[in-house]
Amino acid sequence: MSLERTLQLEILQKLSDVYPAQLSELHNYFDVDADIVIKNIHYLYSHRLIDAVFSSALGQKVARPGPVKITHHGMDFLADDGGLGAILGVVTVRLHEDTLRQIIAARIEDSDLPEGEKRPLLQAVRELPGEAIKHLSEKLLDLGLDNLPRAAALIYTALKSI
Repeated sequence: MSLERTLQLEILQKLSDVYPAQLSELHNYFDVDADIVIKNIHYLYSHRLIDAVFSSALGQKVARPGPVKITHHGMDFLADDGGLGAILGVVTVRLHEDTLRQIIAARIEDSDLPEGEKRPLLQAVRELPGEAIKHLSEKLLDLGLDNLPRAAALIYTALKSI
Protein backbone atom coordinates (compact mmCIF):
# COMPACT_ATOMS: atom_id res chain seq x y z
CA MET A 1 0.00 0.00 0.00
CA SER A 2 1.30 3.46 -0.78
CA LEU A 3 -0.08 5.14 2.35
CA GLU A 4 2.80 4.92 4.79
CA ARG A 5 2.52 6.16 8.38
CA THR A 6 6.27 6.59 8.75
CA LEU A 7 6.44 8.73 5.62
CA GLN A 8 3.43 10.77 6.73
CA LEU A 9 5.12 11.47 10.05
CA GLU A 10 8.33 12.47 8.25
CA ILE A 11 6.37 14.84 6.01
CA LEU A 12 4.68 16.47 8.99
CA GLN A 13 7.95 16.77 10.91
CA LYS A 14 9.71 18.29 7.89
CA LEU A 15 6.94 20.87 7.55
CA SER A 16 6.87 21.58 11.28
CA ASP A 17 10.62 22.33 11.17
CA VAL A 18 9.98 25.24 8.79
CA TYR A 19 6.61 26.33 10.24
CA PRO A 20 5.04 28.80 9.48
CA ALA A 21 6.83 28.74 6.12
CA GLN A 22 5.91 26.37 3.34
CA LEU A 23 7.97 24.03 1.21
CA SER A 24 7.83 23.68 -2.55
CA GLU A 25 8.56 20.43 -4.34
CA LEU A 26 8.11 18.53 -1.07
CA HIS A 27 8.26 15.19 -2.85
CA ASN A 28 11.95 15.86 -3.63
CA TYR A 29 12.91 15.94 0.09
CA PHE A 30 12.42 12.20 0.58
CA ASP A 31 14.24 9.13 -0.68
CA VAL A 32 10.96 7.58 -1.78
CA ASP A 33 9.23 7.40 -5.13
CA ALA A 34 7.66 10.83 -5.80
CA ASP A 35 4.25 9.30 -6.56
CA ILE A 36 4.14 7.67 -3.12
CA VAL A 37 5.07 10.96 -1.44
CA ILE A 38 2.39 12.78 -3.45
CA LYS A 39 -0.27 10.21 -2.48
CA ASN A 40 0.65 10.68 1.18
CA ILE A 41 0.53 14.47 0.78
CA HIS A 42 -2.99 14.11 -0.65
CA TYR A 43 -3.93 11.92 2.31
CA LEU A 44 -2.58 14.40 4.89
CA TYR A 45 -4.31 17.23 3.03
CA SER A 46 -7.64 15.38 3.13
CA HIS A 47 -7.30 15.15 6.92
CA ARG A 48 -6.52 18.90 7.10
CA LEU A 49 -3.07 18.27 8.59
CA ILE A 50 -1.43 20.20 5.76
CA ASP A 51 -2.41 22.91 3.29
CA ALA A 52 -1.50 22.56 -0.34
CA VAL A 53 -2.56 23.75 -3.77
CA PHE A 54 -2.73 21.00 -6.35
CA SER A 55 -2.45 21.31 -10.11
CA SER A 56 -2.56 18.84 -12.93
CA ALA A 57 -0.63 18.91 -16.14
CA LEU A 58 -2.16 17.44 -19.25
CA GLY A 59 -2.11 13.66 -19.04
CA GLN A 60 -1.32 13.45 -15.31
CA LYS A 61 -3.53 11.08 -13.36
CA VAL A 62 -2.79 12.64 -9.95
CA ALA A 63 -2.63 16.35 -9.25
CA ARG A 64 0.77 17.45 -7.96
CA PRO A 65 1.09 19.69 -4.93
CA GLY A 66 2.59 23.14 -5.16
CA PRO A 67 3.88 24.73 -1.95
CA VAL A 68 2.86 22.73 1.14
CA LYS A 69 2.45 24.02 4.69
CA ILE A 70 1.56 22.26 7.93
CA THR A 71 -1.71 23.41 9.53
CA HIS A 72 -2.49 23.96 13.20
CA HIS A 73 -4.17 20.54 13.11
CA GLY A 74 -0.90 19.05 11.92
CA MET A 75 1.09 20.85 14.61
CA ASP A 76 -1.36 19.68 17.28
CA PHE A 77 -1.15 16.12 15.92
CA LEU A 78 2.63 16.19 16.42
CA ALA A 79 2.41 17.68 19.92
CA ASP A 80 2.75 15.13 22.72
CA ASP A 81 -0.10 16.75 24.62
CA GLY A 82 -2.39 17.29 21.63
CA GLY A 83 -1.50 20.99 21.42
CA LEU A 84 -3.97 23.82 21.79
CA GLY A 85 -6.61 21.74 20.02
CA ALA A 86 -6.74 19.42 23.04
CA ILE A 87 -7.11 22.37 25.41
CA LEU A 88 -9.64 24.24 23.31
CA GLY A 89 -11.57 21.06 22.52
CA VAL A 90 -12.46 20.37 26.17
CA VAL A 91 -16.18 19.97 26.64
CA THR A 92 -17.74 20.97 29.94
CA VAL A 93 -21.03 19.30 30.79
CA ARG A 94 -23.27 20.97 33.34
CA LEU A 95 -26.42 19.40 34.58
CA HIS A 96 -29.00 21.50 36.39
CA GLU A 97 -30.24 20.08 39.68
CA ASP A 98 -33.72 19.58 38.17
CA THR A 99 -32.20 17.49 35.38
CA LEU A 100 -30.30 15.36 37.90
CA ARG A 101 -33.48 14.99 39.95
CA GLN A 102 -35.38 13.83 36.83
CA ILE A 103 -32.64 11.34 35.89
CA ILE A 104 -32.58 9.83 39.39
CA ALA A 105 -36.38 9.72 39.58
CA ALA A 106 -36.60 8.03 36.18
CA ARG A 107 -34.12 5.34 37.27
CA ILE A 108 -36.13 4.73 40.43
CA GLU A 109 -39.38 4.49 38.44
CA ASP A 110 -37.77 2.05 35.97
CA SER A 111 -36.34 -0.11 38.76
CA ASP A 112 -37.70 -3.45 39.94
CA LEU A 113 -38.44 -2.05 43.41
CA PRO A 114 -41.91 -2.71 44.77
CA GLU A 115 -44.29 0.24 44.45
CA GLY A 116 -44.37 0.60 48.24
CA GLU A 117 -40.62 1.37 48.20
CA LYS A 118 -40.61 3.47 45.02
CA ARG A 119 -43.11 6.10 46.21
CA PRO A 120 -41.19 7.20 49.33
CA LEU A 121 -37.90 7.25 47.40
CA LEU A 122 -39.39 9.34 44.62
CA GLN A 123 -40.93 11.73 47.16
CA ALA A 124 -37.59 12.07 48.97
CA VAL A 125 -35.74 12.80 45.70
CA ARG A 126 -38.32 15.45 44.73
CA GLU A 127 -37.90 17.19 48.07
CA LEU A 128 -34.10 17.12 48.24
CA PRO A 129 -32.43 20.55 48.12
CA GLY A 130 -29.95 21.28 45.32
CA GLU A 131 -26.80 20.56 47.34
CA ALA A 132 -28.21 17.22 48.45
CA ILE A 133 -29.01 16.30 44.82
CA LYS A 134 -25.46 17.24 43.87
CA HIS A 135 -24.04 15.11 46.69
CA LEU A 136 -26.33 12.18 45.82
CA SER A 137 -25.34 12.44 42.14
CA GLU A 138 -21.64 12.36 43.07
CA LYS A 139 -22.22 9.28 45.24
CA LEU A 140 -24.13 7.56 42.44
CA LEU A 141 -21.33 8.39 40.01
CA ASP A 142 -18.77 6.98 42.47
CA LEU A 143 -20.87 3.83 42.81
CA GLY A 144 -21.03 3.50 39.04
CA LEU A 145 -17.28 3.94 38.70
CA ASP A 146 -16.69 1.41 41.49
CA ASN A 147 -18.65 -1.06 39.37
CA LEU A 148 -16.87 -0.07 36.17
CA PRO A 149 -15.91 -3.60 35.14
CA ARG A 150 -19.60 -4.52 35.13
CA ALA A 151 -20.52 -1.21 33.49
CA ALA A 152 -17.89 -1.50 30.74
CA ALA A 153 -20.19 -3.55 28.52
CA LEU A 154 -22.97 -0.99 28.97
CA ILE A 155 -20.62 1.90 28.15
CA TYR A 156 -19.35 0.04 25.07
CA THR A 157 -22.92 -0.54 23.89
CA ALA A 158 -23.85 3.12 24.47
CA LEU A 159 -20.80 4.38 22.56
CA LYS A 160 -21.57 2.13 19.60
CA SER A 161 -25.02 3.67 19.29
CA ILE A 162 -23.66 7.24 19.10
